[in-house]
Amino acid sequence: MKRKLFSLFLMLVLGFSALQADVIYVKADGTGGGTSWADATSLVDALSWAASDDVLYVAKGTYTGSFVCSKNIKVYGNCNGTETAPPVITSAAGLQTFLKGPGSGLRVLYLDASPSEWTGFDISEGDASAEVTGKGRGGGVYINASGAILKYCRIHDNIGLNNVPTGSSDKGLGGGIYILNGRLENSIVENNIASGVPVDLVAGPWRPGVGGGVFLDGAVGGVGTPETAVVLNCIIRNNKTTTTDDISSNPSQGGGIAIRSGYLVNSLVVGNTINGSNNNQTIGGGVATLTSTCYITNCTVVGNIAKGLGGGIGFQTTNAGGMRATVSNCIAWGNTSRADDYGIGNANIRFGSGLDAGLVDKVTLSGIICPETTVGASVITADPMFKDAANGDYTLLTGSPAIDAGDDPPVSAYATDLAGNQRIQGDAADIGAYEFIKITGLGDVIDGNGEIIETTYYTLQGLEIKLPKVSGFYIVKNKYSSLKTITKKLYINMYK
Repeated sequence: MKRKLFSLFLMLVLGFSALQADVIYVKADGTGGGTSWADATSLVDALSWAASDDVLYVAKGTYTGSFVCSKNIKVYGNCNGTETAPPVITSAAGLQTFLKGPGSGLRVLYLDASPSEWTGFDISEGDASAEVTGKGRGGGVYINASGAILKYCRIHDNIGLNNVPTGSSDKGLGGGIYILNGRLENSIVENNIASGVPVDLVAGPWRPGVGGGVFLDGAVGGVGTPETAVVLNCIIRNNKTTTTDDISSNPSQGGGIAIRSGYLVNSLVVGNTINGSNNNQTIGGGVATLTSTCYITNCTVVGNIAKGLGGGIGFQTTNAGGMRATVSNCIAWGNTSRADDYGIGNANIRFGSGLDAGLVDKVTLSGIICPETTVGASVITADPMFKDAANGDYTLLTGSPAIDAGDDPPVSAYATDLAGNQRIQGDAADIGAYEFIKITGLGDVIDGNGEIIETTYYTLQGLEIKLPKVSGFYIVKNKYSSLKTITKKLYINMYK
């Protein structure tokens, strides 16, 4: 209350003129006025007190609750509690500012009406089953027509709609995050579920789950406007539309992400699942497009499962007269769909069945690597040559058919791949989420001795960096006083 009363006093003194933007300091146990780290306040109070253009610094720690933001502010997590400037956050892994749902069917974070920007949060344990606004939408986060942006966040282990009553028409939409006109950038969305277990398993069937990890919708005045909804440079993995399998369930779409209208760019979609029946509208184990205009660009879609059609990428056909999808510079590989005759040719991209002849007029494919020739005459069916798919490394090896094989990126205002490298390294864009980076100038790998006089660090993609900022594997070149060098691949732990 101290900060709020002081702000009101200033407004009276200044004749209600505009106040200068403030920084509000937040700690998990904060009870002060938020004017400094020593006087830190709670997150709930900070959101209540903040005025337009204010900035919140949120210290590492656990914040349990259902948080609402309806103001144009910037909120930075992962702070050490000493910052006087916004923290530099370069990865969604290893974050230590935790926003956790309170239970009782409430989501974690609701961003409404204003284009706030949130950076550096680990968001989990939300459930939108009991929400009044957007029931079942976004168990972790619901961006409601606000133009809000989330950057470098990890959204995991949330559920859109749990314990669905028998006879209910509710759906789980976006187990991790529901985006209506907003952006998600450089984030990880994993282990979320769109719809949970029905209350009455006997009466069934299960209600649909749409977008196990993400539900994306760009719409203004009810009209699809894809440029207002963007998922960029994200990893979407191990999400599900329903908790477990149920052959009598209603059709579900988008185990990883379901797109009503919007852009999915430079992203890895891996290991997501649509449980349920073999229904032909159970589509898109990784990615599903629904009823409006969608763009899927420079994505790698691998290892996803749909019990229906399109284990990797699927396109809705029933009640989807307005659906138009453009898929370019994408790899769809190692995905699976229904195993009967209807599934033939549809394991990676739903396009090969005679039942889907109308998709030719609704879907544009270019620069595609996919094993099925049924997808189109120009598709590249050769192995994309991932560096180490078994251990989650989907960067490209020398000689990959994806190198320089893509079209020019059709989405403006992005210049880097999923790893942060310049998007075009050679003659043209590569296909998939990662540009191929040729490592040069590392020297010979030889024995050396003497004092180390110079150390150079490289990412696994060959990008030279000053110092590692996050834990992980790096290529390290040491130059010794003997002028010999040793180059090794090492794991560097930044949290010792």
